[in-house]
Amino acid sequence: MTASIWDGIVDPLIGVAADRTRTRWGRYRPWLLLGAVPLALGFCLLYWPPPFEGATLVAVVMAAHFLFRSLYAAVNVPYVALTAQITRSGADRANIAGARLVFSTCAGVIVALATPRIATWVTGSPDGARGYFAAAAVFALLATPILFFVFLTTREGAGAAAAHRPASWAERRAVLCNRAFWTVVLAGTLFVACYTAFAKSLLYYFKYVLEAPDAGPTALALAGASGLVAVPAWMFAARFAAKRTIWLIGCGLFGAGLVLFGLLRFDAVWQMNIFVVAMQAAFLGIVFAYWGMLPDTVEYGEWRTGLRSEGLLFGLALLFQKVALGVGAGLFGVALGSVGFVANRHQSAATIEGIRTIMVLIPLAGVGLSAALIFLNPLRRGVHDRIVAEIAARREGETI
Repeated sequence: MTASIWDGIVDPLIGVAADRTRTRWGRYRPWLLLGAVPLALGFCLLYWPPPFEGATLVAVVMAAHFLFRSLYAAVNVPYVALTAQITRSGADRANIAGARLVFSTCAGVIVALATPRIATWVTGSPDGARGYFAAAAVFALLATPILFFVFLTTREGAGAAAAHRPASWAERRAVLCNRAFWTVVLAGTLFVACYTAFAKSLLYYFKYVLEAPDAGPTALALAGASGLVAVPAWMFAARFAAKRTIWLIGCGLFGAGLVLFGLLRFDAVWQMNIFVVAMQAAFLGIVFAYWGMLPDTVEYGEWRTGLRSEGLLFGLALLFQKVALGVGAGLFGVALGSVGFVANRHQSAATIEGIRTIMVLIPLAGVGLSAALIFLNPLRRGVHDRIVAEIAARREGETI
């Protein structure tokens, strides 16, 4: 818990530090170059079984968590901030967001399938601590060259050179005045929180309502793999519709799925599998729109205030994501307790009905508020292109 709290604090701090970095390689790329190897070592340290006991063991494990989360932030925040630097095109940013989702889906499948196999190969048992440490080392060795490759093959755009170093008070004011950023981040926070509650409730539904606990992980795996089809479909749709529209469509489909679930009461595993995959597809549409719109809020803030703060904006966005995960999990736990749930026992009819209600009402409220907020977002179709053109004209005028 304390490591998670630190995780939320360190993201904006890294964002501010990255914004103020000045090197011949740019502001963000050097963090990838210098952070790749320490991050790999910190990741391996997470899975190293310390030869200690008692308070010393707790202290070492906690230190490993703090170290890894700090190193991860030092690489991840500048990495996501690069999205706003390598291109000013909203369409290109949408493609980048889609590609990230596709590759993250592939990575999730690879890690899920390969980890126990590597552990078994090393130790002869899929549960061996040394085996998981070996798997972590393998993944670290694979990931580190990719970060170097990103450093070598990307270039920070004109915004990196033109943007001046803002004073801290001006930076804070620029962020506070960025309506496009806050509507995207708060809408995303609400939806992630409600989706977290929904996703956690699925395992309980399979176990206690359908009485098929082994089917839950299978359904989630199918949902994860569906991203390989759903994300390219959303990328194709983005050719004809604004990312804001994609977000609203995703919210509409997700809300409609919840209403359908509440009315039809799926009582078969195959029905739930289809339902979970369909809901994941709608969810991915919103995630795609979120990561596609977030970089565009950088130019909106620059247009309003004259200051660019990619690192701080992305650091705050990641902070709110982590807050959303915690709020969603906590809200689900409180709701589950309120309907009389007791773990590993036969649930009463009232509790079963309560679980169904939780699965519908909490996510439905979150997706509705998310849609309302994103409806207020000023980055409608064509607006970002006009903002980019106006910023370029301003700079050309300053140069003359």
